[in-house]
Amino acid sequence: MASGRKKILTVEDSANIRRLIAYNLKRAGFEVFEAADGKAAVKVLQQVVPDLIILDIRMPELDGFQLLELMRRYPKAAAIPVIMMTALSQPADVDRALDLGVVDYLVKPLDPTLLLAKVHNALARAVPGSDAMDWDGPNRRQFVRGSILDISLAPFPGGRGVDLGEGGISWRTKEPQHPGEIIVIEAPALFEAVGITSRTLRCRVLYAVPIGMGEYRVGGALIGLDEHARDAIRRYVLTRQARTAYH
Repeated sequence: MASGRKKILTVEDSANIRRLIAYNLKRAGFEVFEAADGKAAVKVLQQVVPDLIILDIRMPELDGFQLLELMRRYPKAAAIPVIMMTALSQPADVDRALDLGVVDYLVKPLDPTLLLAKVHNALARAVPGSDAMDWDGPNRRQFVRGSILDISLAPFPGGRGVDLGEGGISWRTKEPQHPGEIIVIEAPALFEAVGITSRTLRCRVLYAVPIGMGEYRVGGALIGLDEHARDAIRRYVLTRQARTAYH
C-alpha cells in the first residue's frame, strides 16, 4: 500500500518535534520513518533507503554532522538528499552543512508550511538513488538537460563535454573525483553563457566511470542551488534544445 509513496526519514532527538514533522508529512501523503539520533538513523538506513532525510544537527549518540560524514563513505547513502534542521543560524553551520552535501536547511522553530515546501522542492530536484546512480543512464530523473560541447569547466575540475540540467551536471575529464565528494565548480565562461550570477556552484559527485582513452565521465548533483541559478539553467538548456530541434 505504501510502496508508491515517497519515503522520508526524520532524525531528531526531540520527540515533540519528531511527532510534529511526522504528522505534517503523513498528512501530505509521505511514508515517514523516525529516529531519535544518528545511531538510530544508521539502523533505519540499513533496512530502508529513503527518498529524503530531514536531519537535526545537535543530537546525542552521533550528531547530524557526524552522520553526514558517515553517509559520505557509502555511495547509496551519499546519494540521498538531506535537509538539515537546526536551531542555529550561524553562517558557519550552514556552510558546513552545504559542504557535507545537504540540499537545503531549516532553522527552528519549525514552520510546517515551509517544511513541506522545502521537502517538495528537494524531492523535485533529487537525483536518483541506489537503483539509478548513473545520472546519464536510462533511468535518470527527467530533468530538463542538454549537452554543452563548446564550454569547459575551468579552472576546476577541468572537465569537457558538459551535460547540464536543473539538478545535475556531468563532464569528461582525465582527473576523476570520487563518489560522495563535494567539489566546487568554478567556470566563469559557463556561468556567463548560462546567466548564472554566482561565482561558484557546489556539486556532490555520484559516479565516475571510465569511457576510454584515459578519460572518465563524472556526474553529480548540484547542491545549494538557488532559484535564480536553477531558472537560468532551465532557460539556457531549453533554448539550446530549441535551437537543436530547428537544425
